[in-house]
Amino acid sequence: MSDELTDRLTFMKLDIRRALVIGHGRMALGAALPPGTEITCCDLVRGPDVDVVADEDRLPFEAGAFDLVVACGMLDTVHDLPGALILMRRALRPGGLFLGAMLGGGSLAGLRQLMQSVELEASGVAAARFHPQIDVRSAGDLLFRAGFSMPVADQDSISVSYSTLERLLDDVRATGSTNALPQIMPFSRSAHRLLYAKAGAIALLETFAPIYMTGWRPEAEEARPSGPVKGFL
Repeated sequence: MSDELTDRLTFMKLDIRRALVIGHGRMALGAALPPGTEITCCDLVRGPDVDVVADEDRLPFEAGAFDLVVACGMLDTVHDLPGALILMRRALRPGGLFLGAMLGGGSLAGLRQLMQSVELEASGVAAARFHPQIDVRSAGDLLFRAGFSMPVADQDSISVSYSTLERLLDDVRATGSTNALPQIMPFSRSAHRLLYAKAGAIALLETFAPIYMTGWRPEAEEARPSGPVKGFL
């Protein structure tokens, strides 16, 4: 997703001197930005390249502090996504650019169906185990509601074949997605055994469906933000 956002950025002619990167992609985006660009990296936890630790819906930055805000791989698990987008728009100067990427509706559909079916078979009840996902049209509407001008949202679909269920779960764990819900009900032993038994008998073809978002903070003279760009939503 960070590579895709970087490619899109290279087609735009912008005067970028201060950029905020929320989540992933600092190295890829840094290579595409003009030399001397001041890059601030914000994440949920401390790390070697993290400058500010904060939740996406509690950003501590002043209004108009950045020419570019990039949020990559984090927005799909934000508690208050509309509030987070408003804060990101506020952090931009008038005419500044927002680029975002997150996994949208349709992602991990195979795993979702498999887990629900084994829980229903084992206990008769399927617990909520996936963070709610938004579709591409809702993403464009959220950008407009957050005050972005000329919002654009589009979606890709990536199919991945896994040799085992454990390989798939390793990827899910590596992204931190196993802790996306505030409350997690333990998976029963009987459902766990059934899950691996069924997964071993089928081909594991999984789908990841990233949504890419673009929006601009309205210029000072704009009376109201321009609506969604037709043909992209």
